Amino acid sequence: MDTALASAPESSLAWLDFDRAASERLSELLRALDEPGTLDVLGLGTVRDAFSAMLNPGTSTTQTRLRYFIFIPWIFAKLEQEQVLAAEFSRRLRDYESRLMDCLRHLGRNQGVIGYAAGRNLKRMPSDAYWGGLRAWGLRRFDLSISEFGQYAASLARSRPERNDDDEAMTRGVSMWAALPPAPDDFLHADITFDLAPTEAQVLVEHIRQHHQGSLLAVLCAVPETAKDAEYPWELPTHAMPGQLVEVLRHARNFSELTAGPQHVYNLLLARRARTELDWDTDELEASQRARLDTWTEQLERRFDEVRSWVADLPAFWALLDNYSVGPRTREFVNAMAERFVVDPEGFAEDSEVHRRIRDRELRLKSKRARLTHRAALENSNMAAVGGQFDFRWGIAKSYLNDIATARAAQN
Repeated sequence: MDTALASAPESSLAWLDFDRAASERLSELLRALDEPGTLDVLGLGTVRDAFSAMLNPGTSTTQTRLRYFIFIPWIFAKLEQEQVLAAEFSRRLRDYESRLMDCLRHLGRNQGVIGYAAGRNLKRMPSDAYWGGLRAWGLRRFDLSISEFGQYAASLARSRPERNDDDEAMTRGVSMWAALPPAPDDFLHADITFDLAPTEAQVLVEHIRQHHQGSLLAVLCAVPETAKDAEYPWELPTHAMPGQLVEVLRHARNFSELTAGPQHVYNLLLARRARTELDWDTDELEASQRARLDTWTEQLERRFDEVRSWVADLPAFWALLDNYSVGPRTREFVNAMAERFVVDPEGFAEDSEVHRRIRDRELRLKSKRARLTHRAALENSNMAAVGGQFDFRWGIAKSYLNDIATARAAQN
Protein backbone atom coordinates (compact mmCIF):
# COMPACT_ATOMS: atom_id res chain seq x y z
CA MET A 1 0.00 0.00 0.00
CA ASP A 2 1.14 3.53 -0.79
CA THR A 3 1.29 5.12 2.68
CA ALA A 4 1.77 8.57 1.19
CA LEU A 5 -1.55 8.20 -0.53
CA ALA A 6 -3.21 6.86 2.60
CA SER A 7 -2.13 9.83 4.66
CA ALA A 8 -3.07 12.53 2.16
CA PRO A 9 -6.79 12.53 1.37
CA GLU A 10 -7.71 14.97 -1.40
CA SER A 11 -10.20 16.89 0.70
CA SER A 12 -11.48 16.97 4.25
CA LEU A 13 -13.76 18.93 6.57
CA ALA A 14 -12.69 20.00 10.03
CA TRP A 15 -15.25 21.00 12.69
CA LEU A 16 -14.59 24.46 14.07
CA ASP A 17 -16.44 26.63 16.55
CA PHE A 18 -19.03 28.00 14.14
CA ASP A 19 -21.85 30.34 15.01
CA ARG A 20 -25.31 29.19 14.06
CA ALA A 21 -25.35 30.81 10.60
CA ALA A 22 -21.98 29.31 9.65
CA SER A 23 -23.12 25.95 10.96
CA GLU A 24 -26.16 26.15 8.71
CA ARG A 25 -23.97 26.82 5.70
CA LEU A 26 -21.79 23.81 6.51
CA SER A 27 -24.94 21.73 6.95
CA GLU A 28 -26.06 22.82 3.49
CA LEU A 29 -22.77 21.54 2.05
CA LEU A 30 -23.09 18.24 3.90
CA ARG A 31 -26.70 17.88 2.71
CA ALA A 32 -25.51 18.30 -0.86
CA LEU A 33 -22.96 15.51 -0.35
CA ASP A 34 -25.69 13.33 1.14
CA GLU A 35 -28.26 13.77 -1.63
CA PRO A 36 -29.71 10.63 -3.20
CA GLY A 37 -27.56 9.43 -6.05
CA THR A 38 -24.50 11.42 -5.00
CA LEU A 39 -22.40 8.62 -3.43
CA ASP A 40 -19.11 9.52 -5.04
CA VAL A 41 -16.47 6.86 -4.50
CA LEU A 42 -14.31 8.09 -7.39
CA GLY A 43 -14.52 11.81 -6.68
CA LEU A 44 -16.43 12.81 -9.80
CA GLY A 45 -18.93 14.98 -7.95
CA THR A 46 -17.31 18.33 -8.68
CA VAL A 47 -17.67 17.78 -12.42
CA ARG A 48 -21.19 16.38 -12.01
CA ASP A 49 -22.25 19.41 -9.96
CA ALA A 50 -20.67 21.84 -12.42
CA PHE A 51 -22.74 20.50 -15.30
CA SER A 52 -25.84 20.36 -13.09
CA ALA A 53 -25.36 24.07 -12.36
CA MET A 54 -24.79 24.92 -16.01
CA LEU A 55 -27.77 22.96 -17.30
CA ASN A 56 -30.31 23.06 -14.46
CA PRO A 57 -29.31 25.88 -12.07
CA GLY A 58 -31.09 26.21 -8.75
CA THR A 59 -32.23 22.60 -8.70
CA SER A 60 -31.31 19.93 -6.19
CA THR A 61 -32.05 16.22 -5.93
CA THR A 62 -33.62 16.87 -2.50
CA GLN A 63 -36.28 19.03 -4.13
CA THR A 64 -39.54 17.49 -5.31
CA ARG A 65 -42.14 19.84 -6.81
CA LEU A 66 -41.91 23.26 -8.39
CA ARG A 67 -44.62 24.97 -6.36
CA TYR A 68 -42.44 24.81 -3.24
CA PHE A 69 -40.64 27.78 -4.83
CA ILE A 70 -43.91 29.62 -4.22
CA PHE A 71 -44.89 28.04 -0.89
CA ILE A 72 -41.62 28.80 0.92
CA PRO A 73 -41.59 32.57 0.22
CA TRP A 74 -45.27 32.71 1.23
CA ILE A 75 -44.37 31.17 4.59
CA PHE A 76 -41.45 33.51 5.19
CA ALA A 77 -43.51 36.53 4.17
CA LYS A 78 -46.15 35.45 6.66
CA LEU A 79 -43.53 35.29 9.42
CA GLU A 80 -42.35 38.77 8.49
CA GLN A 81 -45.86 40.18 8.57
CA GLU A 82 -46.45 38.65 11.99
CA GLN A 83 -43.22 40.30 13.25
CA VAL A 84 -41.97 37.08 14.81
CA LEU A 85 -39.12 37.58 17.26
CA ALA A 86 -35.74 36.07 16.41
CA ALA A 87 -35.90 33.72 19.41
CA GLU A 88 -39.21 32.33 18.15
CA PHE A 89 -38.44 32.33 14.44
CA SER A 90 -37.09 28.78 14.07
CA ARG A 91 -39.95 27.22 16.04
CA ARG A 92 -42.64 29.16 14.17
CA LEU A 93 -41.05 28.35 10.82
CA ARG A 94 -41.09 24.63 11.62
CA ASP A 95 -44.69 24.91 12.76
CA TYR A 96 -45.76 26.57 9.50
CA GLU A 97 -43.85 24.09 7.35
CA SER A 98 -45.48 21.26 9.30
CA ARG A 99 -48.85 22.82 8.60
CA LEU A 100 -47.95 22.89 4.91
CA MET A 101 -47.25 19.15 5.06
CA ASP A 102 -50.68 18.61 6.59
CA CYS A 103 -52.32 20.71 3.85
CA LEU A 104 -50.62 18.60 1.17
CA ARG A 105 -51.10 15.20 2.80
CA HIS A 106 -54.39 14.56 1.00
CA LEU A 107 -52.40 14.16 -2.25
CA GLY A 108 -51.08 10.81 -1.00
CA ARG A 109 -47.73 9.07 -1.14
CA ASN A 110 -45.18 9.48 -3.92
CA GLN A 111 -46.58 12.82 -5.04
CA GLY A 112 -43.61 14.90 -3.91
CA VAL A 113 -44.92 15.86 -0.46
CA ILE A 114 -41.79 16.51 1.60
CA GLY A 115 -42.31 15.01 5.06
CA TYR A 116 -45.32 12.91 4.07
CA ALA A 117 -44.23 10.04 6.32
CA ALA A 118 -42.17 11.81 9.00
CA GLY A 119 -44.48 14.81 9.42
CA ARG A 120 -43.43 17.21 12.16
CA ASN A 121 -40.48 14.96 13.05
CA LEU A 122 -38.83 15.58 9.67
CA LYS A 123 -35.18 16.56 10.10
CA ARG A 124 -34.73 18.50 6.85
CA MET A 125 -37.64 20.78 6.22
CA PRO A 126 -38.68 22.00 2.74
CA SER A 127 -37.05 25.39 3.34
CA ASP A 128 -33.68 23.61 3.65
CA ALA A 129 -34.09 21.93 0.27
CA TYR A 130 -35.21 25.09 -1.55
CA TRP A 131 -33.26 27.86 0.20
CA GLY A 132 -30.31 27.79 -2.22
CA GLY A 133 -32.55 27.52 -5.28
CA LEU A 134 -34.60 30.50 -4.17
CA ARG A 135 -31.42 32.56 -4.15
CA ALA A 136 -30.20 31.16 -7.47
CA TRP A 137 -33.45 32.09 -9.21
CA GLY A 138 -33.53 35.57 -7.70
CA LEU A 139 -36.67 34.89 -5.67
CA ARG A 140 -34.62 35.42 -2.49
CA ARG A 141 -32.70 38.67 -2.82
CA PHE A 142 -30.31 38.58 0.15
CA ASP A 143 -27.49 36.11 0.74
CA LEU A 144 -28.52 35.14 4.27
CA SER A 145 -28.88 31.81 6.02
CA ILE A 146 -32.32 30.95 7.36
CA SER A 147 -31.36 31.88 10.91
CA GLU A 148 -29.78 35.13 9.70
CA PHE A 149 -33.01 35.94 7.93
CA GLY A 150 -34.91 35.34 11.18
CA GLN A 151 -32.74 37.96 12.86
CA TYR A 152 -33.12 40.32 9.89
CA ALA A 153 -36.92 40.01 9.91
CA ALA A 154 -37.01 40.66 13.65
CA SER A 155 -34.85 43.77 13.25
CA LEU A 156 -37.27 45.09 10.63
CA ALA A 157 -40.14 44.58 13.03
CA ARG A 158 -38.30 46.61 15.70
CA SER A 159 -37.30 49.47 13.42
CA ARG A 160 -39.57 52.42 12.82
CA PRO A 161 -39.38 54.28 9.49
CA GLU A 162 -39.17 58.07 9.43
CA ARG A 163 -42.57 59.74 9.00
CA ASN A 164 -43.68 63.01 7.46
CA ASP A 165 -46.01 65.59 8.98
CA ASP A 166 -49.02 63.49 7.94
CA ASP A 167 -47.61 60.49 9.85
CA GLU A 168 -46.89 58.60 6.60
CA ALA A 169 -43.86 56.33 6.34
CA MET A 170 -41.19 58.03 4.23
CA THR A 171 -38.80 55.09 3.71
CA ARG A 172 -39.30 51.42 3.15
CA GLY A 173 -36.73 48.66 3.30
CA VAL A 174 -36.00 46.44 0.31
CA SER A 175 -37.97 43.23 0.59
CA MET A 176 -36.13 39.93 0.95
CA TRP A 177 -38.50 38.39 -1.60
CA ALA A 178 -39.24 39.09 -5.22
CA ALA A 179 -42.83 39.98 -6.07
CA LEU A 180 -45.02 36.85 -6.21
CA PRO A 181 -48.74 36.30 -6.64
CA PRO A 182 -50.38 36.55 -3.20
CA ALA A 183 -51.08 33.48 -1.09
CA PRO A 184 -54.73 32.46 -0.81
CA ASP A 185 -56.51 33.59 2.33
CA ASP A 186 -56.75 30.02 3.63
CA PHE A 187 -53.08 29.18 3.01
CA LEU A 188 -51.88 26.76 5.73
CA HIS A 189 -55.49 26.25 6.85
CA ALA A 190 -56.96 24.21 3.97
CA ASP A 191 -55.97 21.53 1.48
CA ILE A 192 -53.66 22.76 -1.26
CA THR A 193 -52.13 21.15 -4.36
CA PHE A 194 -48.96 21.38 -6.41
CA ASP A 195 -50.87 22.75 -9.40
CA LEU A 196 -49.30 26.06 -10.33
CA ALA A 197 -51.56 28.97 -11.16
CA PRO A 198 -50.61 30.39 -14.58
CA THR A 199 -49.42 33.61 -12.91
CA GLU A 200 -47.19 31.62 -10.55
CA ALA A 201 -45.69 29.64 -13.43
CA GLN A 202 -45.05 32.84 -15.37
CA VAL A 203 -43.22 34.48 -12.45
CA LEU A 204 -40.97 31.45 -12.00
CA VAL A 205 -40.23 31.24 -15.73
CA GLU A 206 -39.36 34.93 -15.87
CA HIS A 207 -36.92 34.58 -12.98
CA ILE A 208 -35.25 31.50 -14.44
CA ARG A 209 -34.80 33.25 -17.78
CA GLN A 210 -33.58 36.47 -16.20
CA HIS A 211 -31.01 34.88 -13.91
CA HIS A 212 -29.90 31.91 -16.04
CA GLN A 213 -30.31 32.91 -19.64
CA GLY A 214 -28.90 30.27 -21.96
CA SER A 215 -29.16 27.40 -19.46
CA LEU A 216 -31.04 24.29 -20.54
CA LEU A 217 -33.75 24.93 -17.96
CA ALA A 218 -34.29 28.50 -19.19
CA VAL A 219 -34.39 27.48 -22.86
CA LEU A 220 -36.88 24.69 -22.21
CA CYS A 221 -39.21 27.01 -20.30
CA ALA A 222 -40.36 28.19 -23.75
CA VAL A 223 -41.21 24.63 -24.82
CA PRO A 224 -41.58 22.65 -21.56
CA GLU A 225 -43.61 19.88 -23.16
CA THR A 226 -40.57 18.72 -25.18
CA ALA A 227 -38.86 17.44 -22.02
CA LYS A 228 -41.44 14.77 -21.28
CA ASP A 229 -40.01 11.79 -23.17
CA ALA A 230 -36.26 12.45 -22.84
CA GLU A 231 -34.48 10.13 -20.40
CA TYR A 232 -31.36 12.29 -20.59
CA PRO A 233 -31.06 15.94 -21.59
CA TRP A 234 -28.94 15.19 -24.68
CA GLU A 235 -31.87 13.23 -26.12
CA LEU A 236 -33.74 16.51 -26.64
CA PRO A 237 -33.95 18.10 -30.10
CA THR A 238 -31.14 20.65 -30.33
CA HIS A 239 -31.89 22.40 -33.63
CA ALA A 240 -33.40 25.45 -31.88
CA MET A 241 -30.90 25.59 -29.01
CA PRO A 242 -28.06 28.13 -28.75
CA GLY A 243 -24.78 26.73 -30.04
CA GLN A 244 -23.06 27.11 -26.68
CA LEU A 245 -25.75 25.05 -24.96
CA VAL A 246 -25.43 22.31 -27.59
CA GLU A 247 -21.70 22.23 -26.87
CA VAL A 248 -22.30 21.98 -23.11
CA LEU A 249 -24.66 19.05 -23.73
CA ARG A 250 -22.04 17.34 -25.90
CA HIS A 251 -19.46 17.55 -23.15
CA ALA A 252 -21.99 16.55 -20.48
CA ARG A 253 -23.03 13.47 -22.42
CA ASN A 254 -19.52 12.24 -23.09
CA PHE A 255 -18.46 12.74 -19.48
CA SER A 256 -21.61 11.04 -18.19
CA GLU A 257 -21.41 8.03 -20.47
CA LEU A 258 -17.67 7.51 -20.31
CA THR A 259 -17.32 7.77 -16.53
CA ALA A 260 -20.09 5.23 -15.90
CA GLY A 261 -17.60 2.53 -16.87
CA PRO A 262 -15.01 3.17 -14.13
CA GLN A 263 -17.81 3.14 -11.55
CA HIS A 264 -18.96 -0.29 -12.74
CA VAL A 265 -15.35 -1.48 -12.65
CA TYR A 266 -15.11 -0.25 -9.04
CA ASN A 267 -18.13 -2.39 -8.12
CA LEU A 268 -16.63 -5.35 -9.96
CA LEU A 269 -13.33 -5.05 -8.08
CA LEU A 270 -15.21 -4.70 -4.80
CA ALA A 271 -17.19 -7.90 -5.43
CA ARG A 272 -14.05 -9.83 -6.31
CA ARG A 273 -12.13 -8.63 -3.26
CA ALA A 274 -14.98 -9.46 -0.90
CA ARG A 275 -15.22 -12.96 -2.34
CA THR A 276 -11.46 -13.55 -2.19
CA GLU A 277 -10.64 -12.01 1.20
CA LEU A 278 -13.90 -12.45 3.13
CA ASP A 279 -15.37 -15.47 1.34
CA TRP A 280 -18.60 -13.57 0.73
CA ASP A 281 -21.04 -14.70 -1.94
CA THR A 282 -20.79 -11.83 -4.40
CA ASP A 283 -21.56 -13.75 -7.58
CA GLU A 284 -24.76 -11.80 -8.24
CA LEU A 285 -23.07 -8.42 -7.83
CA GLU A 286 -20.15 -9.44 -10.01
CA ALA A 287 -22.45 -10.78 -12.74
CA SER A 288 -24.59 -7.66 -12.72
CA GLN A 289 -21.58 -5.37 -13.05
CA ARG A 290 -20.09 -7.49 -15.82
CA ALA A 291 -23.39 -7.21 -17.69
CA ARG A 292 -23.46 -3.45 -17.13
CA LEU A 293 -19.91 -3.14 -18.41
CA ASP A 294 -20.78 -5.12 -21.54
CA THR A 295 -23.76 -2.87 -22.19
CA TRP A 296 -21.63 0.21 -21.50
CA THR A 297 -18.93 -0.90 -23.94
CA GLU A 298 -21.49 -1.57 -26.65
CA GLN A 299 -23.15 1.80 -26.02
CA LEU A 300 -19.92 3.74 -26.46
CA GLU A 301 -18.64 1.65 -29.36
CA ARG A 302 -21.79 2.54 -31.33
CA ARG A 303 -20.54 6.13 -31.40
CA PHE A 304 -16.86 5.44 -30.92
CA ASP A 305 -15.68 8.07 -33.42
CA GLU A 306 -17.55 10.79 -31.47
CA VAL A 307 -16.12 9.59 -28.16
CA ARG A 308 -12.59 9.41 -29.53
CA SER A 309 -12.95 12.93 -30.94
CA TRP A 310 -14.12 14.16 -27.53
CA VAL A 311 -11.19 12.52 -25.76
CA ALA A 312 -8.80 14.15 -28.22
CA ASP A 313 -10.40 17.48 -27.31
CA LEU A 314 -10.23 17.13 -23.51
CA PRO A 315 -8.48 20.51 -23.08
CA ALA A 316 -11.68 22.17 -24.39
CA PHE A 317 -13.70 20.14 -21.90
CA TRP A 318 -11.62 21.35 -18.96
CA ALA A 319 -11.62 24.92 -20.29
CA LEU A 320 -15.42 24.83 -20.04
CA LEU A 321 -15.02 24.02 -16.33
CA ASP A 322 -12.38 26.66 -15.57
CA ASN A 323 -14.73 28.59 -13.28
CA TYR A 324 -15.60 25.52 -11.22
CA SER A 325 -13.52 23.99 -8.45
CA VAL A 326 -12.32 20.84 -10.18
CA GLY A 327 -9.03 19.71 -8.70
CA PRO A 328 -6.00 18.65 -10.75
CA ARG A 329 -6.18 15.06 -9.49
CA THR A 330 -9.79 14.78 -10.65
CA ARG A 331 -8.77 16.04 -14.07
CA GLU A 332 -5.89 13.59 -14.20
CA PHE A 333 -8.12 10.67 -13.24
CA VAL A 334 -10.82 11.49 -15.81
CA ASN A 335 -8.20 11.98 -18.52
CA ALA A 336 -6.60 8.65 -17.71
CA MET A 337 -9.92 6.77 -17.78
CA ALA A 338 -10.93 8.38 -21.07
CA GLU A 339 -7.60 7.70 -22.73
CA ARG A 340 -7.49 4.06 -21.56
CA PHE A 341 -10.94 3.49 -23.00
CA VAL A 342 -10.18 4.77 -26.50
CA VAL A 343 -6.98 2.72 -26.60
CA ASP A 344 -8.82 -0.56 -25.88
CA PRO A 345 -12.61 -0.37 -25.35
CA GLU A 346 -13.04 -4.15 -25.12
CA GLY A 347 -10.22 -4.54 -22.62
CA PHE A 348 -11.10 -1.60 -20.38
CA ALA A 349 -12.90 -3.65 -17.70
CA GLU A 350 -9.85 -5.91 -17.14
CA ASP A 351 -7.16 -3.29 -17.74
CA SER A 352 -4.69 -3.54 -14.84
CA GLU A 353 -3.78 0.14 -15.19
CA VAL A 354 -7.47 1.08 -14.87
CA HIS A 355 -7.70 -1.12 -11.76
CA ARG A 356 -4.64 0.48 -10.21
CA ARG A 357 -5.87 4.00 -10.81
CA ILE A 358 -9.31 3.21 -9.38
CA ARG A 359 -7.77 1.74 -6.23
CA ASP A 360 -5.41 4.69 -5.84
CA ARG A 361 -8.23 7.14 -6.44
CA GLU A 362 -10.46 5.66 -3.74
CA LEU A 363 -7.55 5.46 -1.31
CA ARG A 364 -6.65 9.10 -1.85
CA LEU A 365 -10.27 10.17 -1.35
CA LYS A 366 -11.32 7.84 1.45
CA SER A 367 -8.09 6.98 3.27
CA LYS A 368 -8.90 4.26 5.84
CA ARG A 369 -12.47 4.06 4.58
CA ALA A 370 -11.28 2.85 1.17
CA ARG A 371 -12.92 -0.54 0.68
CA LEU A 372 -10.60 -1.73 -2.08
CA THR A 373 -7.57 -1.23 0.16
CA HIS A 374 -8.60 -1.57 3.82
CA ARG A 375 -10.10 -4.84 5.03
CA ALA A 376 -11.97 -3.22 7.93
CA ALA A 377 -13.74 -0.84 5.56
CA LEU A 378 -14.66 -3.75 3.32
CA GLU A 379 -16.02 -5.77 6.24
CA ASN A 380 -18.30 -2.88 7.20
CA SER A 381 -19.59 -2.50 3.66
CA ASN A 382 -23.15 -3.40 2.68
CA MET A 383 -21.85 -4.24 -0.82
CA ALA A 384 -24.56 -2.28 -2.59
CA ALA A 385 -23.47 -1.20 -6.07
CA VAL A 386 -22.67 2.50 -6.32
CA GLY A 387 -22.51 5.03 -9.09
CA GLY A 388 -23.84 4.99 -12.61
CA GLN A 389 -24.52 7.42 -15.39
CA PHE A 390 -25.05 11.07 -14.40
CA ASP A 391 -28.14 12.94 -15.58
CA PHE A 392 -27.20 16.28 -13.98
CA ARG A 393 -30.51 16.68 -12.10
CA TRP A 394 -32.48 16.13 -15.28
CA GLY A 395 -35.14 14.17 -13.39
CA ILE A 396 -36.12 17.10 -11.17
CA ALA A 397 -35.77 19.62 -14.01
CA LYS A 398 -38.09 17.49 -16.16
CA SER A 399 -40.62 17.41 -13.31
CA TYR A 400 -40.51 21.22 -13.07
CA LEU A 401 -40.98 21.61 -16.81
CA ASN A 402 -43.95 19.28 -16.68
CA ASP A 403 -45.52 21.45 -13.95
CA ILE A 404 -44.98 24.53 -16.14
CA ALA A 405 -46.50 22.81 -19.16
CA THR A 406 -49.52 21.76 -17.11
CA ALA A 407 -50.07 25.31 -15.85
CA ARG A 408 -49.93 26.68 -19.38
CA ALA A 409 -52.34 24.05 -20.65
CA ALA A 410 -54.81 24.95 -17.89
CA GLN A 411 -54.60 28.59 -18.95
CA ASN A 412 -55.44 27.70 -22.55
